[in-house]
Amino acid sequence: MRVLSKVMSLCLAGATSLLAQGSDNAKIRDYLKSLPTPTPPAYDEVQRLALAANPLGCEDHPHSPGMIRPGYLWQREGKPEIIDDYDRHRAFYGCLDWHSAVNSTWMMISLIKADPTIAVAPAIRNELASHFQKPNIDGELDFFTKLKGQGADFEKPYGYAWLLKLYGELKTWNDPDGQRAATVLEPLAKWMSEQYVFYLHCLNYPVRVGLHPNTTLDMGFVLDYTNLVQDKALETAVHETALRLFGNDNHCGTSSEPVFGDFASPCLAEAALMGRVMTPESYAKWLDSFLPPVYAEEFQLYAKDIDAVHGNNRDTTGTDEEPDWPQFSTCRRPSNDCVWSPER
Repeated sequence: MRVLSKVMSLCLAGATSLLAQGSDNAKIRDYLKSLPTPTPPAYDEVQRLALAANPLGCEDHPHSPGMIRPGYLWQREGKPEIIDDYDRHRAFYGCLDWHSAVNSTWMMISLIKADPTIAVAPAIRNELASHFQKPNIDGELDFFTKLKGQGADFEKPYGYAWLLKLYGELKTWNDPDGQRAATVLEPLAKWMSEQYVFYLHCLNYPVRVGLHPNTTLDMGFVLDYTNLVQDKALETAVHETALRLFGNDNHCGTSSEPVFGDFASPCLAEAALMGRVMTPESYAKWLDSFLPPVYAEEFQLYAKDIDAVHGNNRDTTGTDEEPDWPQFSTCRRPSNDCVWSPER
């Protein structure tokens, strides 16, 4: 949480809109003055190379058996056997699991877009060339569209959201390699966008854990994509679903965070999402009842270090140890239209 404390300093220093929280303005001003002077962390080539090292080191290493659903990479009839020609018919077979391969690719693309002369640019372009051929993406699309029943929830919504973020980065990269990869990825992105709209239509209640399936976290990733690529249908679905599911929320339980290895704050993720879908006036009123004032004791946990050793406060982000959390099926059939069919 020390990192979060620094982020708070950067975000809150000068955040005069907090005065709209309807609380004690003098206390808010005093609290903002008490924050340390924000110092943006260094971001030079050393940091960029460090960020690129993990994706480059894992993209070509297949998932271990048992780390991903059967049939994507490993066959489970008897002794696990990797599928034939997986490197030609799968694009995201590396790293720890499917969504890790997707967001690792996103990281590499983001880095080379920001710094085209980065020392590992040739290696990034090589990964893009080997993983983003038409047969690779055709294989991905064929796998996903054939999933049935509960299996159709594979990597939904978190993985879908990251795939769309990745497509947005490629689509807006003014580079021949990026445009070629975006064209190849487009059919899968289009299909996942359509499926995400249907998923939101069927969503009766949100997932509020501070882990991958958190509804507001994933919807925020999707809005990152719609900010880059014109996808009005998905943007509208996110806005309408956010207002439907969270518009009447109040008194978020900040005192209960974090639990069970959370790597994201459910309260802050929801507050961040609603700030993107509500008008400033409506958001100020909503935030006033949703979060305690920034100077309140109930808010100070976000500025404190977390004991990551004892109890359940484990942060497994960036490690090979994934939190053991049940998969939630959130399409509860509110009408006959919401019987899940992956072909829709």
